Amino acid sequence: MRRFFLKVAEVIEADSPMTADKLRRASPHWMRHTHATHALARGAELTTVRDNLRHASIQTTSIYLHGDEVKRARQMDAAFAGRDRRS
Repeated sequence: MRRFFLKVAEVIEADSPMTADKLRRASPHWMRHTHATHALARGAELTTVRDNLRHASIQTTSIYLHGDEVKRARQMDAAFAGRDRRS
């Protein structure tokens, strides 16, 4: 994987130096972190991501949660959508 990231970094260096730099620093842990962050942001349950990463503790997995006010507002709207507002 490391060689792959380095090769891609070479190819994109001229057009995207910041991305190329990130790829040069990529590691298996970076890939796990990226997977967890994106999965949670797209609605995967924390326990599912914990199990995928084989974490023993939910607290370990929870470091990949990133607060997002807009996302939180949408989720609350969806949770109460269609309910009588007088309730």
